[in-house]
Amino acid sequence: MIEDILKDEEFVDIMKAHAFDCLDFLLEKDINFSIMANLEFVSFNPPLPKEIRDKFKMPAIVFELGGYTLESSSLDEENEKFEFEAGFGENDFASVVTIPLNAIIQIFIENNPIFVNFSISEPKKDVKPKKRVFSLAD
Repeated sequence: MIEDILKDEEFVDIMKAHAFDCLDFLLEKDINFSIMANLEFVSFNPPLPKEIRDKFKMPAIVFELGGYTLESSSLDEENEKFEFEAGFGENDFASVVTIPLNAIIQIFIENNPIFVNFSISEPKKDVKPKKRVFSLAD
């Protein structure tokens, strides 16, 4: 029963809307935070070198957003994604990180969770998302 609820498209949309609202609030207030995401759905542009990628442990990855990384971030409601630029490895290899909103597992401030995504979903591939799918104004 619970798995049916957690996979329900309406519930998934509620969780995406909540993730969007939390991120929007933090960005508006310029608050440093961390985000945990399902690594399987996180993309890097340009792709990370193999020696950096191999250091990541599946299934989740944590990013700390502050300073330039926070300043470079953007939240895209229409495409349901969160992006920021980050440096990786000893030489700070620069890459733009893209995280679909439904791949966000947790958002936390100073190790205190403020958002936990309980839904079970996979980011849609090759499907143009509906505009304002999870808007509270509609």
